[in-house]
Amino acid sequence: MPDTPESKPLSVAICIGTYNQSQYLRASIESALAQTYPISEFWVADDASTDDTQAVMAEICREYPHIRFHSQPKNLALPGNLSWLLAQPKTDLIVRLDSDDRLEPNYVAVLAELMRQYPQAAFAHCDVGELDKANQRPRIRRLSRTKTFESGEEALRSNASGYRTAANCILYRAQALREVNYYIPNLDWRTCEDWDMVLRMAAKGWGNVYTPQVLSNYRVWDDAQNVRAKRKMSEVMTNIAIYKNTLIPEYRKRNWSIAPLERNMRSRAIAFADALDSPLFSAEDRVQYKALLRELYPSKALDFAIALADLGLNPLVRSWARTRIRTKDIVKVVLRAMRPNRPSQPAHPAVP
Repeated sequence: MPDTPESKPLSVAICIGTYNQSQYLRASIESALAQTYPISEFWVADDASTDDTQAVMAEICREYPHIRFHSQPKNLALPGNLSWLLAQPKTDLIVRLDSDDRLEPNYVAVLAELMRQYPQAAFAHCDVGELDKANQRPRIRRLSRTKTFESGEEALRSNASGYRTAANCILYRAQALREVNYYIPNLDWRTCEDWDMVLRMAAKGWGNVYTPQVLSNYRVWDDAQNVRAKRKMSEVMTNIAIYKNTLIPEYRKRNWSIAPLERNMRSRAIAFADALDSPLFSAEDRVQYKALLRELYPSKALDFAIALADLGLNPLVRSWARTRIRTKDIVKVVLRAMRPNRPSQPAHPAVP
């Protein structure tokens, strides 16, 4: 890891991974092209889309010939496509931008400066506006965090209950990406790939930086087709792997109590039970899903949540969960007003 901050501007690449989102591609790309900070490289990787992504990108590349477009010969799934994509640039910093999301014009300028000030940070992130189908912002995703810089060990603790960023639009340090070998290219891992990777970065001693400014916009789907339910099985398996293969070993290596991890696994298993009433699950799927929940963490509370699902009461549980989210958003706004974000002192002062 570097010991001193860079005295010159850091070079930046923007990388957009896409799959069957041709209708959003142009707006996403143009938000990246509108950055106030100079962008050295611009990459788009299509994961073998079956829509008109090829035609859309052909037109965009004619307008912007400096964009490097690659189409995967076969579908690699998100971790595989992104790992290939993020390995291409020869820059100091790399933005991961999904093809249905958008950047504010000063996204790179603000976050690249933070990365220059904190050379021990593997990535930078910010507060995020949600985008609905009408491109309106129904909600701002905020963190309750007050520190600009978080060390690797602090990140292992704060991210133990889940991925502590507002969304997955992240500015990464290329060196940190290389050290952890990007995402795990496992086709079963279609969720939580970011959470897993930042934990592996934290385990190697990398920290991260955060600003409470709203610098990007994240597309939120209404999920009319129950897409999220389709991914739940994979998500639970990923959670089991993250706790078993990364968090518990790293906590034990540091002689930390794993009791907080057990509480988190218990809570997450209970929360995942809300998908049990999905019409996409067959009777056999439900049996397998229940077994996975108990593998994540068995408890009487989980048995009760499963019983509620079996009785058809999950809609009431979800309604309560949405109320809790809205309440937490209000609390975060109040806390932000009472405790403004406080910068952390860089380990080495930035060179003017």
